[in-house]
Amino acid sequence: MTTTPPVPNPQTELPDTEGHRSPLPTYGWVIIVVVVGLLAAGLTWLVMRGDSEDRAGSIESPSVIGFTIERATTTIEGAGLQVGEITLQPSELDNGLVLEQNPPAATSLAPGSRINLVVSGDANPIVPDLQSFNETDAVNALITVGLRVGEITQTSSSEAAGQVVAQSIPAGEQVDAGTTVDLRVSSGRVGVADVVGLTTAEAKAALRNEGFKIQEQEQTSDQVGVVLSQSPEAGAEAAVGSTVVITVGTSPTPTPTPTPTPTPVDQAVCGRDVLTKAVEDSRDSGATPVQGLQDFICVGGWAVAIAQIGEQPDQIVLDQFIFTADGTDWNRVSRNEACADGSDLPEPLRPAACADVVG
Repeated sequence: MTTTPPVPNPQTELPDTEGHRSPLPTYGWVIIVVVVGLLAAGLTWLVMRGDSEDRAGSIESPSVIGFTIERATTTIEGAGLQVGEITLQPSELDNGLVLEQNPPAATSLAPGSRINLVVSGDANPIVPDLQSFNETDAVNALITVGLRVGEITQTSSSEAAGQVVAQSIPAGEQVDAGTTVDLRVSSGRVGVADVVGLTTAEAKAALRNEGFKIQEQEQTSDQVGVVLSQSPEAGAEAAVGSTVVITVGTSPTPTPTPTPTPTPVDQAVCGRDVLTKAVEDSRDSGATPVQGLQDFICVGGWAVAIAQIGEQPDQIVLDQFIFTADGTDWNRVSRNEACADGSDLPEPLRPAACADVVG
């Protein structure tokens, strides 16, 4: 009986009769593909994340072509970047306009990166005169002609605050583009001059020359017309246009002599017209009319009048009339009585009453 050997199943693995491994089962390949896919996805994620982080920390450079150098500087610095080298290039355009920028617009840059500019202007600009400019205008003027602004320091000056009072390179000098010019600007404050000991006029002139206003006050002193003190003190810094107070010596005000209240007699009787009438009334009737009083004086209820009573060739006839007050009237007293020892005639009147009258 003949036996037929079994036919192998094509789906059944045959033994490795030649020393080779059997092919991997289907699920093994699946695992490999999945692992490779995960690795690729992870690597892609890492790359994209890093690129995203780089983009998040970068700044896109703005376009400043055609801008004035002042506007370009403001725009670049406002974006978190800096203006780098400025190169001047002759152009038909007005000076100070940006012709080129590097890196160009829309470039991703790290914060603080520099953008170099090519600006229309002369390669060897002339330094402008800045001493009548305020600080802002001076800075713009330098940048416009292609010069760099150096150190800006404040100094005491009577000029307005912020006004340029000095520059490191004289106006009119031709220099290379990009040369640095330092500026000194007024602080608007100056040291107050020492005016103590000066006359009022000298002190006022010195303070006005520094731009100060002046308030004057007085103090009694033997140094009349001289400044005794000042506020603020000498050397102190004060704003231009502020007020300096000076104290000036003045002589003591004399105490006025009180005017005595006249008695009714003094007030009512001691007058030229009244005494003229008293002289006329005291003379005999028919006497030559009184031609006028030459002088009169009243003291303590007494009066002496010198009257012209006549006229002779080359001589005027004068006579003395001595009166005492009686209420509101004058009573004539003889010269002998008035000038006698023990008389009440006041001493100030005796020279006039008792001396001979010469016409």
